[in-house]
Amino acid sequence: MPRRVMRDVGEMACFLDLAQANGGMGKRWDDIGLGRYGLHNRNKVLAQTSDICESNSAGTYLGLVAFLENGNDIPKSEAGADRLARRIKPLLIAQGMPSFEKYQTYISPEGKSIAPVAVIYEHQFLAYQIGHRGKAGALDSERVLLYPSARFVTEPKLIALSDAGDRLGRLVSTDPALQERAMELGFRLRDADSGLTSVKLNDFLTRHQIPAPVTSTDDTRAVLPDLALLERMIETVGQCDPTGQAVTGQGEPVGTTEGSP
Repeated sequence: MPRRVMRDVGEMACFLDLAQANGGMGKRWDDIGLGRYGLHNRNKVLAQTSDICESNSAGTYLGLVAFLENGNDIPKSEAGADRLARRIKPLLIAQGMPSFEKYQTYISPEGKSIAPVAVIYEHQFLAYQIGHRGKAGALDSERVLLYPSARFVTEPKLIALSDAGDRLGRLVSTDPALQERAMELGFRLRDADSGLTSVKLNDFLTRHQIPAPVTSTDDTRAVLPDLALLERMIETVGQCDPTGQAVTGQGEPVGTTEGSP
């Protein structure tokens, strides 16, 4: 039986516990049996992200870690945000700041050993598997999409600033060719009649023999802190230039998306 390429993670908190084991020193990938898969990595057990100062997904992952480490709650003050940011910093950058193109590293032949767990968007993984099946005739079973037990959901918006932009928005919503291309890139589409977002994508994936994403409806929905506090935490953790850091919007995704930016 082929390996499943999509599954839920039991507990995100357990993953973070590994990074804080041994008195805060953390477990190493080799400590938890990575060698059984022919790989060796003595780095700490962490989820690799893109540059936290520049990447929306990395900033959102910071928000997820902060939410869990703060007892499934968000900081309410600048002082609380500063304390929490300092506490979670080792969970995010103990291996140094990763490259901006984390997805390209992930899908490279060396990606499995460089970053056993990487933070990417759902649509990137789906597009990769669609392309892999098209080229190789099979799924890449060496890579698995994990959904955190606590996660964010996003619904990107197209804001028309001109008549041409308004026409583009209508085309994206109604043109079959554009919608087909969006699904080839792994995006979920909202059905104008039912309001559901996954039906068309699931049908598309089934036609291409790609397992459709199925996630629990009972999992914790994480909440991002106030935007100003989140930006403050990103600056603290990443030691960012305040004028150049990423701005992360409420509802941005980690693990699962309703169509990623």
